[in-house]
Amino acid sequence: FFQAEDGIRAVERSRGLGDVYKRQPNVQSPTIHQTLDFDGIVMMDSGAYQILAYGDVSISPLQSLELQSLVQTDIGVILDVPTPPSDSFAEAKNKVEQTIERIELSLDHVKTHDKTLWTLPIQGGKNVSLIDDYIQKVKEKNYLNYFGFYALGSVVPIMASYDYTTLFSMIHHARSNLPYHIPLHIFGAGHPMIFPFIVALGGDTFDSAAYILFAKDNRYMTSTGTLILDNIQEFPCDCEVCSKYTPQELRESPHNERIRALAAHNLHTSSTEIKLIREAIRNGNLWELLEQRALSHPNLYQAFHVLTDLSKKGFFDIGTPITKSGGLKIYNHLSFDRPEFKIIRERILKNHQKKSEILYIYLLSGEKTPIELFNLNPDLKDKLIEHLPSADVSLFLPFFGVFPFELHETYPFSQFVFSNVIDSIILEKAIELTTNYIIETGYSKIIILPAERKEKLNSIRDKLQDKLQMLDKVELNVYTSKEKSEED
Repeated sequence: FFQAEDGIRAVERSRGLGDVYKRQPNVQSPTIHQTLDFDGIVMMDSGAYQILAYGDVSISPLQSLELQSLVQTDIGVILDVPTPPSDSFAEAKNKVEQTIERIELSLDHVKTHDKTLWTLPIQGGKNVSLIDDYIQKVKEKNYLNYFGFYALGSVVPIMASYDYTTLFSMIHHARSNLPYHIPLHIFGAGHPMIFPFIVALGGDTFDSAAYILFAKDNRYMTSTGTLILDNIQEFPCDCEVCSKYTPQELRESPHNERIRALAAHNLHTSSTEIKLIREAIRNGNLWELLEQRALSHPNLYQAFHVLTDLSKKGFFDIGTPITKSGGLKIYNHLSFDRPEFKIIRERILKNHQKKSEILYIYLLSGEKTPIELFNLNPDLKDKLIEHLPSADVSLFLPFFGVFPFELHETYPFSQFVFSNVIDSIILEKAIELTTNYIIETGYSKIIILPAERKEKLNSIRDKLQDKLQMLDKVELNVYTSKEKSEED
């Protein structure tokens, strides 16, 4: 949803956002669609943002609802009480209670005006425990059933301060406590740089006037950040605006023309990012887009741990396909906790059937997939197969850990491209998971061998050996590349 007051239009826009508070003087006006000359879906803000921005509004919750119904908005919102990050816990709790009271006050109108899809605002702000408590109380009062849309509020000041860790946590707490079949809207989430994260965390829609507000400040949006028009020598974009003007020409253009042009570019950038996200979802590589965007800003990189922690807890399990049309792109330790790997590791442990007390672990560098490696060295594959009647065989990949040799042709163990960046974080995670695997499966004898003559495998071998030597009742045999060659 893109706010429509400023007259900026894009042909491809199918939704608009109007503001109830700003339309009070025009209560007798035609429908909101006629006023905006727009036949798409219109969602109206209740006026709560004015409370967030200015502290109060001269409109009651019932007046807000009546106005929204009068102008026949498609999606309406209850006038809640925002909980900005400047609030103390006690202040935010009090405002949450006021919002619950306003829901009760609004129910009669909501029930009798069912042509509008009514939105339940979610409050609590940075105090995510208040978000949990708020939703729980709403559930206990059976209010959820009257709303076909949910919306998380009070996020604009948090985004403005680049506190993405708090923002992501808020979205997660809201989404995980609400029914998944009802869309979750994020109020004021306006920069394309964070769109992929909002979607990954379960945000279905979002709105913003950022495209026009940024334009008024000569700020030029990109998918990875914001540029100042005065500092741009060449536009990194081929949209209609960027193809028509040079940066210098746009700087010298009349004030209103410049604002409209920048706003149109910012809308184009936002729209392009949304299409990119949809395509990433279709192709099953949204996580890779998240990794790329996490490097756009230090605060985004820092906040990415919210998603990796949620991945380890299974938040992304539902809806994550473990087979895809293309191979996985593995960059660094950010890739280690991607949802597909978490799901596959759990399935391996759940379905594991130990055939022997002996486990061979062959170390791979990841420079080549197992299929590529065995095709180049069929004798190596034959050697591994020879072990199988009397022992189990696993392969070790630095970005995954261990997995049974029998799975080496299945997705994604031979369908990946790895950057070969084995940093201390990714190696520590892989060794920790390998150790846990051995503990869970209960092998009494471990034999570690390199599958390739790679110097980096010596470091992996030594670190894995140091870790496994700490295990009780496990016999450990470790071979170097030279010893392996002599054995072969």
